[in-house]
Amino acid sequence: MPVKIYHDDDADVNIVRSKTVAFIGYGNQGRAQALNLRDSEVNNIIIGNIDDDYAKQAQEDGFTPVSIEEAVRQGDILMLLIPDEDQQTVWNEKIRNNIKPNTTLVVASGYNVAFNLLDLPDDMDVVMVAPRMIGAGVRDRYVQNIPYPCFVSVEKDVSGTALATCLSIACAIGATRGNGAVSSSCREEAGIDLFAEQALWPEIMAIFREGYNVLHEAGFSDEAILFDMYLSKEPAEIFERAADEGFVKQLKYHSRTSQYGQLSTMNRHDGKDIREKFRRVLNDNILSGNFAKKWSNTKWAAEELTKEWKEVENAPIVQADQRVREVLKPDRKK
Repeated sequence: MPVKIYHDDDADVNIVRSKTVAFIGYGNQGRAQALNLRDSEVNNIIIGNIDDDYAKQAQEDGFTPVSIEEAVRQGDILMLLIPDEDQQTVWNEKIRNNIKPNTTLVVASGYNVAFNLLDLPDDMDVVMVAPRMIGAGVRDRYVQNIPYPCFVSVEKDVSGTALATCLSIACAIGATRGNGAVSSSCREEAGIDLFAEQALWPEIMAIFREGYNVLHEAGFSDEAILFDMYLSKEPAEIFERAADEGFVKQLKYHSRTSQYGQLSTMNRHDGKDIREKFRRVLNDNILSGNFAKKWSNTKWAAEELTKEWKEVENAPIVQADQRVREVLKPDRKK
């Protein structure tokens, strides 16, 4: 069954214009969405941020940042736009006890709501407005009047007006233009996002790593291998064509030899082993909440991430990448 798509005509931007909107965080998404709201004539915007470079940027953009606690106390709508791994701690320490009655929480990532990591007041509406691109893209496309993909959902509707508020915000940041905003859920957004990060992209990166290892063992030069694999930016062009014209239809831009090599190999790859591996990642690690439980331990998370970075830096493809980039530097002395 097709999902619901919401467009500008489904939204009343005056709803958000009548509210005080408090931003918790002025980083990647926070800055873009705050500027878009202001340009949509939402005048009551409060920026809550710690005293750092993001707060300085908010000042340069014409806002007067305040503490997170103060922003929460003023906000009818709370835009929670800090990193997933920080949200639970900041919520417990600075947000939860300062929330006004009948406030709406807006998240751009479904993670903390999907895995029940936030202690939500009984009278709070909870919605998701999740642009599917980085903040710079959200801002640039708004300014250029270009549509961009976005997920929206209502997770908790105490007031009976949560959807109207959600769509008003989505419209004001430019997310209901063109093809519109796609109805989703925090569980779906977080599940797919984590699946891409823990299953899909790691497999792709491992394939490139092992491809390099095999070609290097065969005596091919690092320069030739890496240029053919990704330094030429051909994979980026392929994915752009896939987005524009179709996952398989983009093959028409390849040579007949390339088309045959890719199709004949893919069509005979039953995918059983990788499918089973993907199911385990999705069900046992992600949807079970096991990853979220581990990742909520910020000390453990920081230590594990540091360990993983140290390990990957020793991979042959990473070493080769560094050597090739050094050779290719424009200002390298000959």
